[in-house]
Amino acid sequence: MWGRRGVWIFENVMTTDQMHWTAADLWAVLNKEITGIQVLWETVERVYLAPDRQALLALEEDTPLVYRLLQTALMESVLIRLARMMDSARSGKGEDQKNNLSLKRLVALEPGVENDEMVVRALWDESNLKAVRDKYLSHNDLTRLMAEPHTLSIPLEMADIEAMRAMTTGMRELRRNVQRKLNPGVAYPDQGVSLDIQREVETLNRSLLAGQLFFGLLPDHDVLQQAWQVADHG
Repeated sequence: MWGRRGVWIFENVMTTDQMHWTAADLWAVLNKEITGIQVLWETVERVYLAPDRQALLALEEDTPLVYRLLQTALMESVLIRLARMMDSARSGKGEDQKNNLSLKRLVALEPGVENDEMVVRALWDESNLKAVRDKYLSHNDLTRLMAEPHTLSIPLEMADIEAMRAMTTGMRELRRNVQRKLNPGVAYPDQGVSLDIQREVETLNRSLLAGQLFFGLLPDHDVLQQAWQVADHG
C-alpha cells in the first residue's frame, strides 16, 4: 500500500507541477524546437536545394550513398519535428493523458496566439505531409512494405518539399509574432542561425572547389602526378 501510495503522491505532484506550467515556460522550449527545425532546414536548403552549389554536387558523384543517406536523415528529421509541433494539446485517454509540446498546447495556455497557430496549421492541413508522416514514419505498414520495393528514403514529391519549406518559413513567422506577444519589447534575432549555416556551407563549397582545382592541375604537373599515383597505388 505504501508503495502504491508513494507512486500516487509522486504522480500527483508531477500533475500539479504541469498544471502550473505557463505559456512562457512552454514557449521557452518551443522556441528551441523551432530553432532546431530552422537549423535542419537551412542545411537541407543550402546543401541540397541551392542552385549555386556546383562543388557540393561533387559529393553526389564521389560519395553517392552517404550523400543521399544524409539527405534522407535530414528530411525525415525535419518532417518528424514539424509533425510533432502540429500534435494535439494532449494525447492518450483517461488517466493516461499527457501534455504534448505542441502549438496546440501553447494555444491552450495562451489563446492570444491562436491566429498565429492557425496560419501554420492551414499550411500543414493543405499539404500532403501528414499523410507522408503517417504512412512512412509513424509505423511500418506490413502490407505496403510487402507490396513495394524496399527503400531507405521516404518518397517525397516536389510539392512535399515546397510544403516543408513553407512550413519552416511559417514557423519562423510564428516565432516572431508569438515572441512579440509573450515578451513585448524583446526581439528574437532569428537570422543568426541562417547566417551560420550559410557560412559553413560556403566554407565547405570553397574547400571542395579548391580540391577540384588542385586535382585538375595534376595532369599538367609531372611531379604532382607521380606523387598522386604513389599515394593512390602505394
